[in-house]
Amino acid sequence: MTDTSQLLTPTVEPEQSGTAERTRRLGAGPWLLVSVALLVATNLLVLTGYRVAFVGAALGWWLIVVHPTYLIATTRVRTSVTGAERLAYSLGAALFVLIVGGLALDLLLPVVGIPHPLNRVPVLVAVDSLNVALLGWRLRRGALPGSWLSPLRTLSPREWRVLAFAALTLFLVIAGANRLNNGQGDLITLIGLAGVVATFAMMLWWRASVRDSVISAVTYLLGLSLLLSTSLRGWFVTGHDIQREYRVFELTKAHGVWNIGSFHDAYNACLSITILPTAISQLVRVDDPYVYKVFFQLVFAICPVIVYLLARRYWSKRIAILSVVYFVGFPTFFTDMPFLNRQEIAFVFLGVALLAMTRRQGTVWNRNIALAVCGVGVGLSHYSTMYVFVGTLTVAWIAERGVLLLGRLRPANPKPHRKSSPGWADGTRTVGMIVILAFGLVTFVWGGLVTHTASSVTTTVEQALPGFFGTSGGAHSADSSYSLLSTGGTTPQQLLDQYRAQALHDRKVDDPGTYLPLSTVSSWPTHTVTEPSLPLTDTGKLLSDVHVPVAAVNDAVRSLAAKGEQVFVVIGLAVLGLIGWRRRQVGRAFYFLALGSVVMVMAVTVLPGLSVSYGLLRAFQQALFLIAPILVIGSITLFKPLGQVWAKRAAGIVALGFMVSTIGVMPQVLGGYAAQLNLNNSGEYYNEYYQHPQEVEAVTWLSNQPATLPVGIQAESTTDHFAFTSPDKVTGSEYITDIFPTLLRKSTWVVLGYSTVRTGTATAQVDGDLVTYRYPIKALSKSENLVYDDGATEVFK
Repeated sequence: MTDTSQLLTPTVEPEQSGTAERTRRLGAGPWLLVSVALLVATNLLVLTGYRVAFVGAALGWWLIVVHPTYLIATTRVRTSVTGAERLAYSLGAALFVLIVGGLALDLLLPVVGIPHPLNRVPVLVAVDSLNVALLGWRLRRGALPGSWLSPLRTLSPREWRVLAFAALTLFLVIAGANRLNNGQGDLITLIGLAGVVATFAMMLWWRASVRDSVISAVTYLLGLSLLLSTSLRGWFVTGHDIQREYRVFELTKAHGVWNIGSFHDAYNACLSITILPTAISQLVRVDDPYVYKVFFQLVFAICPVIVYLLARRYWSKRIAILSVVYFVGFPTFFTDMPFLNRQEIAFVFLGVALLAMTRRQGTVWNRNIALAVCGVGVGLSHYSTMYVFVGTLTVAWIAERGVLLLGRLRPANPKPHRKSSPGWADGTRTVGMIVILAFGLVTFVWGGLVTHTASSVTTTVEQALPGFFGTSGGAHSADSSYSLLSTGGTTPQQLLDQYRAQALHDRKVDDPGTYLPLSTVSSWPTHTVTEPSLPLTDTGKLLSDVHVPVAAVNDAVRSLAAKGEQVFVVIGLAVLGLIGWRRRQVGRAFYFLALGSVVMVMAVTVLPGLSVSYGLLRAFQQALFLIAPILVIGSITLFKPLGQVWAKRAAGIVALGFMVSTIGVMPQVLGGYAAQLNLNNSGEYYNEYYQHPQEVEAVTWLSNQPATLPVGIQAESTTDHFAFTSPDKVTGSEYITDIFPTLLRKSTWVVLGYSTVRTGTATAQVDGDLVTYRYPIKALSKSENLVYDDGATEVFK
């Protein structure tokens, strides 16, 4: 069996002699037999519908993702790529083939009389064909030399330890999420998350004796642990955007075909959450929520590895490991990304594109081919990621051209034997106007011509620019308050007042007879409610007894992390751009791409509307692919007065200290901070996005009522559960998205979910922020009839 020993170091594969080639093919015999046997077994399980717990899902996943990726990664090609980087390229290629190939099936098979091209049999035949084609390609080209056992035999005791710790943390967070879902405590998850920090610390301490390949493997496991700690919360679909993502996935699967006309929505235009999960679901055959909750996380966990690889292009293991710490320790990574599955897939393509753009080896032609593939992948996966990426490329190209122009305008150097300016680590210039125009064309064709879903971009820009030039106030997300450029945040009550004003405007636009009388609902109080913090633990009480303000300390650490990371980035960019010997450490393409990403984060911060439409924290997470190592350089520079050795140690201590807070360990141990979903059965995200069995029962009951969809449904986050009750008759107008009193209509079904019934509060989304307020349930019950009550969910009519 051939595999990965050659993946551990860069290799250049020359053409082999006929004898060597025949020897290699003969050696592939046992491996080929195993692959064919697994292919046959998987096909039998899928076709017969026979379910074997865990085994069937694992074989289906192996067939559709793991085996194609493995075949691409271990096939001999004329290139020089490290093992982890080769795997990243191969995974990106496999995902691209699945998405584009699925689209081809979707378009072509109905023409030849197969109306449901995304049903199980067509998908299975297509995936089998892919595997057979890759097997043939591998047999023809030959495999990389070595056995998969070789790397294991050479692992040192320290490498075994960090791998074992990483695997243990993965097991603990999975077990901990299940315990929390069953109403038990947080201890197991808390130990697992603490283990994540401890394992990163071990890798830092032992970095000299731990190889890059092992660090990459450990990074994958630790990143996956953080993702699963959130994604596995709940037995159903838990999260914000994932609610709508799940609906378009279910719509595609129910029809057995993807069609933008069946539900004209920007989410439905993302093939990453329509065609891709449908294909995966047909083969892994698990409950549909777990396609997103587990298998998409298995894919997205490669992104921290890509961050490590990008940092290792130019810097030491220490800086690369700390780059990963900042990337996975940023709250958006594990709190929100598991609920943004379309963006997870887009980020994989984005990361592979950045790897290709910053490669020192290979030709520009090869890099551009990889870029073209990744650009199409990003464009088909998530519109906003593509827009920010194109903006980053444009800013990088303008900045690089500007610097070159300034260099040419300088007076000639009278001493030609001395360099006029320090060079970069490499002179690669992949960012060109052709690439930018090509990516812009992909965006325009897919969003503007094919799916007609790009109108929201124009609206966002039209709203943002007047605010930027001072002619309109515009709306900013509350996340902007974390930025150094923020001029102050908006209070929850101000946000709710804005929402009420917008609701009154909507009432005027629509038929006045549609809503409940304004004279009735205007008297219903809707005061904001502050979500209670976690009570102080015994440790927190001990600190409080010695006059340590625990809540203030938690707030201070979080604020310091948010503002401190931005300061580190600014210092790092200045150091790398202005100091000659530092400039020679980094590649030209990498630096200007990082600069472009920072400018885009600033644009999202200062332009009204952009922080609402895309989200500042998501933009910063995207920028961290490039700026994470620059952030680390900035922190080391800031601590320089401590001396060279202690500056690096202090940078590591600060990074891990921030992580202890951001992933929830410190607030959970002390109390006095808002509850995080991955550790608690309480808190804002739990109340708004956690789906309870009683709510599922209410959905089932309501779906059986006559004329449910035409009448309309009003609810909080559970609204999307009703969107596709009849997936063959969906236009998007069958439901309404909120239960805010001023927006209540006369004829709709009003659904009060678990948190509203149990706590008496509801949550509204205002400009991308969550605002919790006291809901007037008693007033509603006097105006509407209670037609369903299971003790935790109520439906009024």
